[in-house]
Amino acid sequence: MIKDFEIITPIIMVGTDKNKVELRIPSIKGILRWWFRFYKSSFLDVDELRNFESEVFGSTENSSLFLAIKRLSFSPSQSFELIFKFLPHFNYQKELENSLMFLSLFGGIGARWRRGFGSVQIKNFELESNTLESLSNEIIGKIKNLKGNNKPDNFMSISNTKIYLIKPKSDFWDSWSFAMDNLRDNFYRKMKNQLGMGKIAYKPSNGEREVSPVIIQIKKTKNNNYFGVVLVYEGWNKFDNFTSQISTLDNFEIKEV
Repeated sequence: MIKDFEIITPIIMVGTDKNKVELRIPSIKGILRWWFRFYKSSFLDVDELRNFESEVFGSTENSSLFLAIKRLSFSPSQSFELIFKFLPHFNYQKELENSLMFLSLFGGIGARWRRGFGSVQIKNFELESNTLESLSNEIIGKIKNLKGNNKPDNFMSISNTKIYLIKPKSDFWDSWSFAMDNLRDNFYRKMKNQLGMGKIAYKPSNGEREVSPVIIQIKKTKNNNYFGVVLVYEGWNKFDNFTSQISTLDNFEIKEV
């Protein structure tokens, strides 16, 4: 299986040489695990999820039954290729493809991907619509069968996360840099101020470090219209305040998916 990715926003990722950008396969497989957990946890309890995740992606006891090979380039509007090779007993190609789809729709790779960096999209999988309403419907159509009824308590899942699409009131952004600047200055920083927070973060009950309950990514349509995707974890103690403040941002058009 071959997937060509277009880079939407700059990727921050290095290898052993800290002065060189490198797309690291372990990091890419790690983010695919994250999106697998994001959607599959709505169908399975925690123990079932852990066991199934190990079957698909491997564990410390059992190595993964698929390999990913990279071909590189790193700047926005460039691309990279991932080639997946499956060992004979790997029966979870659909689960891997679903994880890749979620990455393409909502995610990024590398450092600070929750703040708009590292946005990537699978080529030939771009969204076609030209309004937030139709974009939302298009996304719902792609993920409608990938949401179950389980709601895990301690991590973001499709069943406990609000997803919003966001763009300026007047039109879409015409570049990733305008989108990133506007979302940083007039969305993220404004929300921090309104919530009275130095940074938007929380510590999960079973975690040792703070994580962000808000993910901001930048995507584009086939017509090169750039828009933002915002994911907000419902288990965050500031969730109600955050979502109520969104409605006060009158310079943005915002649509819940």
